[in-house]
Amino acid sequence: MPRRPDPTRKPELLGQILEHLRGRSLATVSFRTLAEALGVSTYVFVYHFGNRAQLIGEIVRAVVGRNDALLEVDPAGLDEAAFSKHVGKLWAEASSERGRDMQRLAFEAALLEVVAADDEGTARGAVSRWHEFVTAWLTSRGVPAARAKTEARAFVDGLHGLQYDAVVGRDVKPVSTAFKTHLESFVSKVPTLAR
Repeated sequence: MPRRPDPTRKPELLGQILEHLRGRSLATVSFRTLAEALGVSTYVFVYHFGNRAQLIGEIVRAVVGRNDALLEVDPAGLDEAAFSKHVGKLWAEASSERGRDMQRLAFEAALLEVVAADDEGTARGAVSRWHEFVTAWLTSRGVPAARAKTEARAFVDGLHGLQYDAVVGRDVKPVSTAFKTHLESFVSKVPTLAR
């Protein structure tokens, strides 16, 4: 009788893979390189992840999904202060050393999806999810839908630009200052948008 699979093994492996990739590119991922780096058999990866494409898919979902809990909050329940605190949690994670490494992988995955013409890609969809979240928050504050959509895009895309700066510049302090200015400017103008 075959052994029962350990349900904790796949998430454990995925966590080890993410840590391994903090200083590497998604392009370097293969069962062989991971097996050597993590000291396990290539068959372990085949068993848990199937093929390389499925493994990359799992990695991308884990990288992109690291802030899913923030998107599960009902934005309509957030006043300006709570919204600022909520987005501040995103920035705290994204600007940490680990967060910058994960964001670099997310950027790489999104660009690979662009090259592959994968319009429904997981990494590419992450930005849209934040557009939707901020749009919903703005409309809950009385901003007309069309204006909310445009303002949300400007805010979220600015936020992603700051994340990019934090990744490539590596000097987080001035970028964090710019983030605070970006957030405060956005939140302070919301009452005027609702008119």
